Amino acid sequence: MRLLFEIGMEENPARFLVNALNDLKNNLSKKFKDERIKYEDIKTFGTPRRLVILVEGLAERQEDLNELNMGPAKRVAYGADGSLSKAGLGFAKSQGVEAKDLEIVETPKGEYIAVRKFSKGVETKSLLSDILKNLVLELEFPKSMKWADRKFRFARPIQWFLAIVDNELVKFEIEGIESGLESRGHRFFGGRFTVSNVDEYFTKIRENNVIIDIAERKQMIRDMIAKNCTGENEVVLIHENLLDEVTNLVEYPYPIVGTFNSDFLEVPQEVLIISMEVHQRYFPILDKNGKLLPKFVVIRNGIEYSDKVKAGNEKVLSARLADARFFYQEDLKQPLVENVKKLETVVFQKDLGTIAAKIRRVSKLADTLIDRLGYNDVREDIQRTITLCKADLVTNMINEKEFTELQGLMGADYALKSGEKETVSLGIQEHYFPRFKGDKLPTTKEGIVAGICDRMDTLVGCLGVGVQVTGSKDPFALRRAALGIVNVIINSNLNVSLEELVDKSIEVLEADGVLKRDKVELKKEVLEFLKQRVINVFTDMGYRRDVILSVVAVAWDNVIDTKAAIEVLESTVQEESFKNLVGIVKRVGNIVKAHKDSSVDVNLFNEDAEKSLYNYVESLDKEVDSLLSSKNYKGYLNEVLKGEEVVNNYFNNVMINDKDEAIKNNRLSQMKKLNDIYEKMADLNLIEG
Repeated sequence: MRLLFEIGMEENPARFLVNALNDLKNNLSKKFKDERIKYEDIKTFGTPRRLVILVEGLAERQEDLNELNMGPAKRVAYGADGSLSKAGLGFAKSQGVEAKDLEIVETPKGEYIAVRKFSKGVETKSLLSDILKNLVLELEFPKSMKWADRKFRFARPIQWFLAIVDNELVKFEIEGIESGLESRGHRFFGGRFTVSNVDEYFTKIRENNVIIDIAERKQMIRDMIAKNCTGENEVVLIHENLLDEVTNLVEYPYPIVGTFNSDFLEVPQEVLIISMEVHQRYFPILDKNGKLLPKFVVIRNGIEYSDKVKAGNEKVLSARLADARFFYQEDLKQPLVENVKKLETVVFQKDLGTIAAKIRRVSKLADTLIDRLGYNDVREDIQRTITLCKADLVTNMINEKEFTELQGLMGADYALKSGEKETVSLGIQEHYFPRFKGDKLPTTKEGIVAGICDRMDTLVGCLGVGVQVTGSKDPFALRRAALGIVNVIINSNLNVSLEELVDKSIEVLEADGVLKRDKVELKKEVLEFLKQRVINVFTDMGYRRDVILSVVAVAWDNVIDTKAAIEVLESTVQEESFKNLVGIVKRVGNIVKAHKDSSVDVNLFNEDAEKSLYNYVESLDKEVDSLLSSKNYKGYLNEVLKGEEVVNNYFNNVMINDKDEAIKNNRLSQMKKLNDIYEKMADLNLIEG
């Protein structure tokens, strides 16, 4: 059988559509499972006015129920007098049966009480009314509403239900809204129609100018834009998120090219693009060099071109761009630096004070980082960048909440037009990079230092006043801040200690009088928070997780050194000689788990193998210290690999658990010293062999 169910409603917000369809599919699948109804496939379709679900290969009957539910053991279920115990009575009650319905089942573990349930499957059609009704009532949205005198909630007022299985109506009713065989086409270019079977629905819905398949609508937009909306050397800027949104705003897409006054191009094109994309859901048109042209594409919910639609959208966009130009021109009337003093009135966080106070802390932290990185030649420019990096937050363009996505970019533009150095201007913009996963990273010393120090102050400061990051709750984006610090350090190849930066940040925050937590506990929490982000970054880079964890377990404070160690270990673990060593490493690690002493007394040696291992370990210890101090990780691993024969000889000829306690402990100490060497670069015990 084939089941088609359509929920018709007033226009639904675009952001609700895909999740609603997914929930419908998952909920219906669960209901079929609970009712023992088999099916081949469930497909969903949707537009702003309808949610549609199609079930293929629906079984005509439920499967028969034939199950045996096991209870407690017979000896537990019955008392000495043969009557049911509390355990037995509880099981019977949970199964909804009387004591006489219980049976004894023999199992390999003994006798148990059980309940056998059997019921003949009924026709699927007899169950569909309740299934579909509950499917509607149980569907949830981020925001729901009531309408008229109805008590139940939905995203938007429901207008109709179409429910048909093969060629039969599935009858149900929800507060006066009855299911039927009628649907409605496009609001302006379609009409009402009835269907007698499932196939007829798909034919008539298209005849009434509704494209119900989301993927098809999306591809239509792409194809029609490519065919009709660009001239020579022009390209339409299509961001996937906007395309998804526009696809779910229309039932039949028709792209129309509009224009705007080229005078607006004096405003930075990023501002104009945001006005078009975010505020109006238009697609900008660029030339072959990526420069914005005074043209855009609007997707009409209709089947044909309309001068009125074109003119109406042009008028609305002109008003938007006029606002943007006004904000921009007003902001340029004074130098960017004049906005800095206004930051004294802008609160960053209630316990951490204003943005101005934050900038002062970042400046002090930056001095330390500048010294460590040897950036003294650009110290003045870095500090100027930090002074100005948040000044655009109080400009008309950003503060009016119209273009908050452009913070940093507007600051850079205003700085350049105020006569600031180009590197300072670029640093203002870059200190926000990366803003999201996969975003660009800063390239200037100004942007690098300002970005790291700004994020470190945010991270340490927020945790230092008790801000908590739990599950999806991260109000100050501390995870993103920490990831940004790690990614910038790696991308810029900075030889810097995270612990030192944390220490300095805590010191600055304490001097500012804002810390509310114990410094030792705070440092521990911040470092653990950063450590997890280091692991996440290297995982995203594609390194083996066991390799990452083994290196990070020993040292991760300098992420450049950590990266180098991970790369060497990752390549070495693939070698056959290392795979053989893994077994030895794990064996040594298991032996010394509870042994802490690594001092060895040569006078207690009884076997030549003990002396050989001692000489090898002493030589190896000195050699690897030299190699690791020069960060020669490959050399270290090569030296460790050379010891396989010596260690195997020891295991073959020496009984570690000797009857003499002194000899036993001395041999354990030999193993402990060897294990310490195995853990100098990474905890090799964590490598999955």
